Amino acid sequence: MKGETIRVAVLADTHGVLRPEVVRILETCDMVVHGGDFDNQLLYHKLSSDWPLYAVRGNNDRGWSGGLPLVKRFSIGGINFIMAHERSDIPSALGDTKIVIYGHSHMYQQQEINGRLWLNPGSCGYKRFTLPLSMAVLTISEGKYELETIWLEKSYGTPGAAIEQRERAKKNRYEKHQQKYRQKQAKKTEKIEGARSELSKEAADTPDRKELFLLARILRQKKAGSTAQWTAQNVNAPLSWVEEVYAASEPIDQMDAKTLWEKLKRSRSLNPEGE
Repeated sequence: MKGETIRVAVLADTHGVLRPEVVRILETCDMVVHGGDFDNQLLYHKLSSDWPLYAVRGNNDRGWSGGLPLVKRFSIGGINFIMAHERSDIPSALGDTKIVIYGHSHMYQQQEINGRLWLNPGSCGYKRFTLPLSMAVLTISEGKYELETIWLEKSYGTPGAAIEQRERAKKNRYEKHQQKYRQKQAKKTEKIEGARSELSKEAADTPDRKELFLLARILRQKKAGSTAQWTAQNVNAPLSWVEEVYAASEPIDQMDAKTLWEKLKRSRSLNPEGE
């Protein structure tokens, strides 16, 4: 094919989907390069029967794909390629390779590294999350190439759009995560506040040891025949409050400190300071 112009469709991660718009582009090409994850034997046979096909096995190509290599070296129009589904499988020894093809992430990416083109065509089949659908076409002639990025959705026009879209998707996922976290924390706070409220109610319904001790002293003084005035001086409490306690303690022979506390609580006369 020396001296000829060759159009090469570069795609990956079709996952069993061959879109009509992709077929129309393939019909303008001489051969197809697929970076793995056909995910469907019928799709592989369709591409391989209609076009010369260079392909590697993806992580979702199982069983039927045993004959496909994980890494493939080949040459088109005098340009040497190396291809693997995952970038991490590309060997470090690249030699005279000019174009490196990989996939897996479903996100379009192109880089020039040490004079080589590293190209991930993205996915033009099964749509993953909000990543745009994309592929590429290489036009090769006389050992040189031109790269055309093809976006299959009108809202994308540059390679940077894929990165921008991925960052937007990450931000949306982060915001959703934060919203769930805030809701979870709000429920936890509500539960804690509810527990505190219940504890406060229990505390309000439980007499303090000092209160019981003071009431027991006053009861003993009254049972001993002491006047309210003498008792107030003896326990160091306001006379008016001790008089209320004396009045509430009738009948004295049936009264104990706990019963007296509950009776005073109902009349809100527990505090000797009168607060």
